[in-house]
Amino acid sequence: MDIGILRRDGRTDPFFDGTASGRLMIRRCASCGHWSAPDQGTCAECGEEGLDWAEARGDATLVSWTVVHGRPAEDGTVPPPAILALVELAEGPWLHTRLDGVAPGELREDLPLRAHYEHRGEGETALLFRP
Repeated sequence: MDIGILRRDGRTDPFFDGTASGRLMIRRCASCGHWSAPDQGTCAECGEEGLDWAEARGDATLVSWTVVHGRPAEDGTVPPPAILALVELAEGPWLHTRLDGVAPGELREDLPLRAHYEHRGEGETALLFRP
């Protein structure tokens, strides 16, 4: 199942610059060192605003997931299901993402995952996770 074309919006430039070069960029507080998700603007730990961008390792564990089945095409072909997931990065933040390279029957809580980057012809590089 196609996830569509990803577009940057100005606030996401460092994140998408990172994915384009195979790096996972998330937010980190310069004051206390707390890691946050890419869309976070204020530190949940100390309240500092204007978080820095820092490279995360790309290791994660599976927290929760759902399997989404697409509609059959006009020719009757059925697209493979998409696995949408919530993962916890090794640094602590949780991300919503898509899983790749794993069958729905192989999914389990705490499944070790690794960031993977899918370069497309149009739009930004997608961040996926694989076992």
